[in-house]
Amino acid sequence: MGEALILSAAMEGYLEVILELSENEGTVRVTDIAAKLNIAKASVTEAISNLVRLKLANQEKYGPVTLTKKGREHAEKIRCRHRILKSFLIEVLGVEPKIAEKDACLMEHVVSPVTMKRLVDFLEESGKLEGVREECRKGGGTVNQVNITALNKLPVGSRGKVIRIAAKGSLRRRILDMGIVPGAEIIVKGRAPLGDPIEIAVKGYNLTLRSQEASNVFVEAI
Repeated sequence: MGEALILSAAMEGYLEVILELSENEGTVRVTDIAAKLNIAKASVTEAISNLVRLKLANQEKYGPVTLTKKGREHAEKIRCRHRILKSFLIEVLGVEPKIAEKDACLMEHVVSPVTMKRLVDFLEESGKLEGVREECRKGGGTVNQVNITALNKLPVGSRGKVIRIAAKGSLRRRILDMGIVPGAEIIVKGRAPLGDPIEIAVKGYNLTLRSQEASNVFVEAI
């Protein structure tokens, strides 16, 4: 497995802008990026060359700029991270939207994956993440920098490591008693014709869970 890609805040900003322009305008040129960021074209050209070298973007000489699959995935994660932080500032802290937008732009490039995971957990439990979750889903991103999702959303044949159990009371005890505990690896074996229940394998046992029960189990796709 290759090392995690670490980009500067400026490079992440370029990826996010290219993604936004490509979705809104279709074709993205150096002049468009320069105008959006209010910087010189020469600076943009140098940055794009670096993104091409990292296999995050493509550009023929003097042609439009496009994101590679790897670049788009990275840009979508950055955008999703931005939306989570903005949601937290507005809905939890009561920050004015315009200020939250600017502050999220500053924060999104320096917040660690550990802090983002804790923030997502908090927003999940407080019921304030659904709007952001839907936006991230539409954009193809995830709600965390690692690929964390509810077990009922994991495709058949996929594996996941249990990160946390959101259920309370008797449902939580039932899930834990089944061996679905943090750190356990789960394989989604199948689904009923209408998607419910879900068949999984955990610790060598095959089990079935209702979709509602599985929605309380959050896993990291592996």
